[in-house]
Amino acid sequence: MNCCEKALTLFKPNDKYAEAIGIDPDGNKIKFRLFKTSDNIVGYFRKGSRKRGYRLENQNLLDILPITHYKQNDKKWQDGWKKVRARLEASGLWKNLISEINIALDIGYDKMQDLYKKYWDIQDEAEKLAYIKQVDTRLIDTNDEGKEYIKSSIIWSYAKLPKVKKMYFGKYKTPHILEQIQKAMESKTKTSQYGRASYDISFEYNPEKNKAYYSEEYKGCGNGHYFLALDATHCLFYEDD
Repeated sequence: MNCCEKALTLFKPNDKYAEAIGIDPDGNKIKFRLFKTSDNIVGYFRKGSRKRGYRLENQNLLDILPITHYKQNDKKWQDGWKKVRARLEASGLWKNLISEINIALDIGYDKMQDLYKKYWDIQDEAEKLAYIKQVDTRLIDTNDEGKEYIKSSIIWSYAKLPKVKKMYFGKYKTPHILEQIQKAMESKTKTSQYGRASYDISFEYNPEKNKAYYSEEYKGCGNGHYFLALDATHCLFYEDD
């Protein structure tokens, strides 16, 4: 296996980017930010650029290795989800997520990474279900017809580091709106709030369901970034659309 072929193995399922350490003929270590094209050609970004790069095959390398941040990522992962859980416990929002976070933390970082990989690697659905079931039965549920299925959202969501940010409604409106949200949550009053900065901002709180949403949509467009509000100030990234 040459270095380019080996580099392809460093990409996680569905990822287009990866980081690696290349070993040159003198034994020097060179850090690369890799990307791959639709036809699996591996390249690396030139320094300071996120768009321009070169073919990896043009580099004279003896070997290419993954960058391992296991200890750092393991700690970040645990601390991150514990902080998310603490915010949810304090706010009372999204009670179902607390039990999911507890399951993920019980399973642990290593196994969650393995489950995410196996979920995409195993093509046979019965084999996939059996593998995940033997890791933890809490990842399996039964539908109304009595058929078992995988709680895929737990595997998809909690294998990753949580992305938490403070809600922002614009330079001058943010403090006032966050105060209004806090009052609404304290009084269990339904509220919707809006703002405009780099995006069209919206927030919705539903006290009956104990759920709240925050979104940043491209101006004049119905697409953007969507978050679950954790409390009156912070939100957790959910998806891009």
